[in-house]
Amino acid sequence: MNFLMMLFPPGDKKIFLAWLFLCVLSLAILWSVTEPIQGPYEKLDPGVSKDIFWHQVVWLCIGFVGLLAAAHFPLRFMDNIAVPVFLFSLLLLALTLAFGPKIAGAQRWLALGPIRIQPSELAKISYILVMAHLLGQTVDGGRKFAFTMGSLLLTLLPMVLILREPDLGTSLVFLAVWVGLVFWYGVPGLLLVGAASAAASAIFSFYSETVASSPWPWAIYLLVLLGGLYLARLNILSAVVLLLANIMTGIGIPFFWDKMKGYQQERILTFFDPTRDAFGTGYQAIQSKVAIGTGGLFGTHYLQGTQKGLAFLPERHTDFIFSVVGEELGLFGATVLLMLFLILIWQGIHHASVARQPFARFVAVGVVSYFVFHVVTNVAITTGLLPVTGLPLPLISYGGSNLLTSSILVGLLLNVSARTFND
Repeated sequence: MNFLMMLFPPGDKKIFLAWLFLCVLSLAILWSVTEPIQGPYEKLDPGVSKDIFWHQVVWLCIGFVGLLAAAHFPLRFMDNIAVPVFLFSLLLLALTLAFGPKIAGAQRWLALGPIRIQPSELAKISYILVMAHLLGQTVDGGRKFAFTMGSLLLTLLPMVLILREPDLGTSLVFLAVWVGLVFWYGVPGLLLVGAASAAASAIFSFYSETVASSPWPWAIYLLVLLGGLYLARLNILSAVVLLLANIMTGIGIPFFWDKMKGYQQERILTFFDPTRDAFGTGYQAIQSKVAIGTGGLFGTHYLQGTQKGLAFLPERHTDFIFSVVGEELGLFGATVLLMLFLILIWQGIHHASVARQPFARFVAVGVVSYFVFHVVTNVAITTGLLPVTGLPLPLISYGGSNLLTSSILVGLLLNVSARTFND
């Protein structure tokens, strides 16, 4: 009986069922993208091997084991080992840059015999644990601003290593999780407003410099910011610091732009003008929107997607799998998919708000932030609202490392929920 109980995770059953249905939906979509479509005279090769479906089945089994382990492991023990695990993940990231094989110009994997692992995925888990450990110990004390700045410096460690691989999309996950954690931590609202305005300044500066070739968009933004600062009646020091942060961010954008890889620059430029390279860097975004638009309300029906079946849609089993959902299952199917994620996220926020232990609260917030960023960013990319960055849809996209990471994080959420039920 005890063995059977170990095979069923404790905690919130809604979270576990959401994970289960998402994984089943993933297998259904992956089966579809590997099925040949019936042409006028013959079945056409889908261009994606059926092996990826069976690989995902194997990784799903491994992910379930990871979920069970994370759900049953004592939170206090995870709190105690958070720092050494994080340091170990940084070591793996460094080893990846030193010894990892270059695949398509990137060093993101470590080969362990026949198995390849992606250390950046382990780093996501260890980062959430170490941040929960550090913030949980200081949440009831003073000097929150100082601890917030220290946590930002800690966040930059894995970000810089992952940017060197290069992997811009994954590096931004750490920043997004940090924002969620420090918001829950109780960081002053002015700091978050300052960070958001600096990001807006960077966007307007980039648009002025690279797209519009005119200083006016950024100049108008700064004028609007000045007006907002005047109306907000901030003290002189805060207003000057915020304004300087916006100016320095805008000035630094050209330097950051020059440091980016050529393909990254093209992706961003194509986002502003998809027709710039319609058969190159803009092809994915254009075909993705065509696929989603073709689906309509109820889709073209399962296994019948032409954009997918005729191989017009690139990366249809990984980064653009949401486009296949939109094409074959339509708005209705896409809404069901997003509702499953919403259940997982909503329940995670609930358990973060009622958990008594600070470490448990921050673990739940970190996991929720991870899923929010991944889901919102992936859907925004496939619908053309953000530049292509190569970020998978968790639990849905093909990929063993991400499936295992996401399943372990769901297990941590179940672990926290089990403690809140027992309190």
